[in-house]
Amino acid sequence: MTADRCRREATLAAPVAVPVTMAAAFAVLRRLLPPRPAYVVGFAVYWAGWCLGFPLWVLGPRGVARVLRAGRRPGPVDVAILAFPVAGAVGAALLPDRRLVDGQVAAVMAGTAAVNAVGEEVLWRGLFLAEFPDDVVRGALWPLAGFTAWHLAPQLVLPSSRGRAGFLLGAAVVGAASTAVAWRTGGLRSVLLPHVLTDACGVRVARFWLGR
Repeated sequence: MTADRCRREATLAAPVAVPVTMAAAFAVLRRLLPPRPAYVVGFAVYWAGWCLGFPLWVLGPRGVARVLRAGRRPGPVDVAILAFPVAGAVGAALLPDRRLVDGQVAAVMAGTAAVNAVGEEVLWRGLFLAEFPDDVVRGALWPLAGFTAWHLAPQLVLPSSRGRAGFLLGAAVVGAASTAVAWRTGGLRSVLLPHVLTDACGVRVARFWLGR
């Protein structure tokens, strides 16, 4: 098997491999560490290994930079699609807990959202667009399924107050919006900021990161 074929096959396996390996990692960490360190270490593994290391191996540094810059200007329909999950996150997570936000919490909200959103867009959208640009199933729908399923893994340490089904539904909405617009525009340029804004609404998660 050639190196290119190996990387393509590994990319196709990622929507199964990421949820499975990260569920195992969070389960082990939950047994070894208190909840907050287990959560932090689990996400560090996800970000460093899957969101950064794996795309760099498949695409190389220039390829990763290229997918981050790619994409046509979004149209009105694209803007409306991207605004939907942002509005939902503001209404469901940010506004009800806005009084719990102070300087430290806001910094953690912004910092973790930027790292997570950019990493996830590269892994779950940019990588597959680059490898399967003409195949909507393998290039868009298959990674969307993996993106949604992976969100079960952190729940092993920090269950959502909305329940697993509700949290997965929210993840699916965010992923579907990014997938649709990235596919329509041919790149990540227009989906990065909305994903960051959506993730940055997690007040209670940021407080958990701080041990509050």
